[in-house]
Amino acid sequence: MKRVNLMEHPVDMTELLTLVQTGPVVLVAPDGKEYLVAEADDFEQEVEQLRASVAFQAFLDARRAQHRPRRTLAEVAHEVDTELATQSSLPLSET
Repeated sequence: MKRVNLMEHPVDMTELLTLVQTGPVVLVAPDGKEYLVAEADDFEQEVEQLRASVAFQAFLDARRAQHRPRRTLAEVAHEVDTELATQSSLPLSET
């Protein structure tokens, strides 16, 4: 993936389109913001690049570590049934 700092190397649209033909281009704007320019039909290539990206895989690992394990719908239904049964066996409180 190419990086183009627009402060160091301004590009016109024709040059940008030429660069994008060889792969995605990260444009670094004068304010430091980064923009990704890629061919619209380049989805499979983007998927492969993300799979190969150590930084993206680390991001996914960190997100997975933050979430509780998934439960099946049957497990959730069983928990609800158990809680409802427990609540129905409790004496009604006076309010």
